[in-house]
Amino acid sequence: MPAPASAPVPAPAPAPTPLHRNRDYQRLWLAHALSGFGSQASAIALPLVVLHATGSITAFGLVTFTEILASVLATLPAGVLVDRLPRKPVLIISDGARALAYLVMTAAVLTDRVTLPLALCVAVANSVFSAPFNPAASAALRHVVPREQLPTALSLSQARSAAVTLAGPLIGAALYAVAPALPFLVDALSYLASTLCVALVRLPAGRPSAEGRPPAPRLIKDLGTGWKEVRRSPFLRYTLVNAALVNLAFSGIVLVLVTGGAHTTSGGFHNAVIIAASGAGNLVGSLIAARTTTTLPPRTLVLLVCWSTALFTPLLALSDDTAALALVIGLCSLATPAANAVISAARLHTIPDHLQGRVQTACGLIPALIIPFGPLLTSALLTRTGPATVLLANSALLLALACYSTFNPGLRRIPDLRPGKQTPAQPPAQAPAPVPDRTPEQDQAPAQAPVPAATKA
Repeated sequence: MPAPASAPVPAPAPAPTPLHRNRDYQRLWLAHALSGFGSQASAIALPLVVLHATGSITAFGLVTFTEILASVLATLPAGVLVDRLPRKPVLIISDGARALAYLVMTAAVLTDRVTLPLALCVAVANSVFSAPFNPAASAALRHVVPREQLPTALSLSQARSAAVTLAGPLIGAALYAVAPALPFLVDALSYLASTLCVALVRLPAGRPSAEGRPPAPRLIKDLGTGWKEVRRSPFLRYTLVNAALVNLAFSGIVLVLVTGGAHTTSGGFHNAVIIAASGAGNLVGSLIAARTTTTLPPRTLVLLVCWSTALFTPLLALSDDTAALALVIGLCSLATPAANAVISAARLHTIPDHLQGRVQTACGLIPALIIPFGPLLTSALLTRTGPATVLLANSALLLALACYSTFNPGLRRIPDLRPGKQTPAQPPAQAPAPVPDRTPEQDQAPAQAPVPAATKA
């Protein structure tokens, strides 16, 4: 009797293309870097140009206030539009509109026709068209990077942001010293270059798919959809609390350190060293996170960062030596990018594609609104007690976050996106959705990662 034929052994899945050879990811990364660099360069110059043209400190403050207010007001509607429109046109229009605004500002500076209404219009246009760019770029990342590479990709994105934050203002100030119009021209050119990069990225042509779901509600009602999804997910609720407490604590800690430097003869040097240590720690930590996020379980990594930060920050109250303070701030900044990367990657993977814009903006809005309250509460405390006590009070918030993270069930549901790992209760990976005009070299990533069952309703 012939032996039964053995079942064929399935061929192993091909390894994903490394990020440094993923052209779509590289173009999207570069587009985001160029947009960020342009924003940092012009942010230094716009209030200075207004102050020079009007001679009014009030006008100077009004432009800054209007830009921040417009950014907050545009956040939720931008998230809705990102989920209702194809992501690629959103990115292109966002950059194109900002390029046009800053070309107009360049012409106004060159012809000495800067006015307060013009500056306010440019500030509003920049905020309104910046609001959809970040959630659209994050959502697009899922279509160009495989699931297991998301933490590494987001670590490199943090490194990009840290580098832009460090270099952008310095370069903007240097350009302004050469010619006041130069930062605006460079900003406009950076947005045009970003537009070109985005145009070359292969993304799905249609709007985000929501098959089998009820039609989207009207725009006003849809503004609350992101909040509803956050409330339904224990993991998303945890990320909101984590970001809010970290922003509240560190914005207060920075104020105490900067205020302490203002009362010394070398205050400028003291503050510059503290800020530089923070930026350098973020940059180096982001590069290190690209490897640590692939070796440690995400929950373990988040807890290590929470507890190390909670234990480091009380050391700030022990000494007012600039080098010692910079070392502690640098260590804290070195640790946080790893936690940010795994949390952001897990959130990006967990949220369905058709909800990316609304949920991402909802998750980012509350922590952003919390930031001003850190300095406000800290300054109130400084009038009643000493800096060491205030530093310990802010450190206590980070200790509370570490305890909360240890016992929080939401953090236990964080998906493990490391290569070869499968999140519990996660359905098998689906076949990637076809992307038009893709070349074989660019077909390395699934179009959409499946949503873990643990984080659904």
